[in-house]
Amino acid sequence: MLKIKSDSIIVKSHAKKCIEFLCDLNNYQLLLPKDKITNWESTNDFCIFSIQKAYTLDILKESFDNNQILLKSGSKSQFKFNIKIIVLEKSLNSCSTQIICEANVNPMLKFMVGKPLNELFNYMANNIEKAISID
Repeated sequence: MLKIKSDSIIVKSHAKKCIEFLCDLNNYQLLLPKDKITNWESTNDFCIFSIQKAYTLDILKESFDNNQILLKSGSKSQFKFNIKIIVLEKSLNSCSTQIICEANVNPMLKFMVGKPLNELFNYMANNIEKAISID
């Protein structure tokens, strides 16, 4: 099992607005590095894309509440995973966000995807505030 935790990032936005933004998987395209993502498709409840033309991630929204969003791998992903995005209110206009992923991968794949996925989730977490302001 591969467990990845992004950095915990402070976002200058109300936690409710952050959760609403992150609940719509169409918005995830704004969080991802454009130069590394191809074949993007999305709806409110799912997104699928290729990373560096090598790995396909098929992500489904499983559930959400006031402070977290649960996502899981879809059938087209090359490995099974669960993603939890935690959003905690810090003040009236700021919250912290962190992305946690648990992936069921063999040791060889763990070695190959661990660092790129960690970089991807840190990139996403660091782009939430900017993406919310665009939305």
